Amino acid sequence: MNSILLIVAALAALNPARTRLGMPEAGRRVRWLPVVAGTLAGLGAAVGLAAVSGPFLDALEVNPETFRIAAGLVLAVAGLRSIVWPQPAEEPELGGWRAGLWPVAFPRVLSPEVAALALTAGSIEGVGATTAALAVAGGALVILGFVPRRGVADGVLRWAGAVLAVLLVVVAAFVMIDGIRDV
Repeated sequence: MNSILLIVAALAALNPARTRLGMPEAGRRVRWLPVVAGTLAGLGAAVGLAAVSGPFLDALEVNPETFRIAAGLVLAVAGLRSIVWPQPAEEPELGGWRAGLWPVAFPRVLSPEVAALALTAGSIEGVGATTAALAVAGGALVILGFVPRRGVADGVLRWAGAVLAVLLVVVAAFVMIDGIRDV
């Protein structure tokens, strides 16, 4: 996987447009502290997964190529879910800044697809490349926090989220084929 594909995969897995639709808000405006803190916490955990991906996969006695096939399946299912349900379900949120932990850091940012991508990319591409790709995706999410949630903006976010979901299915196919080829 080259750098550009890794960035595309991170953007598709995090899906900033869909994730933005599930951010905690006050009225129709996003609450900044939970969004920034939750994005940093969730991406920090994903980078941590990338950093320990080698020993983690060794402990499971799974080689990186085989895990790449499994990660591709997780990415495909997540992409199909996002196509069918373009807006995430409402989640109860913790009060104040703790909303950054729930629902922002988890389950929005550190979702199963982001965790699977971090583990597979960290084991094969390395922590530095994985961190850079996740940082681009996280930056896109924070920037989308500026978008006020009103009629047209919500429609555009849902559309962009669906496009990224389709892209995630394509990335998943590539990841699985790449894993099969390497085995």
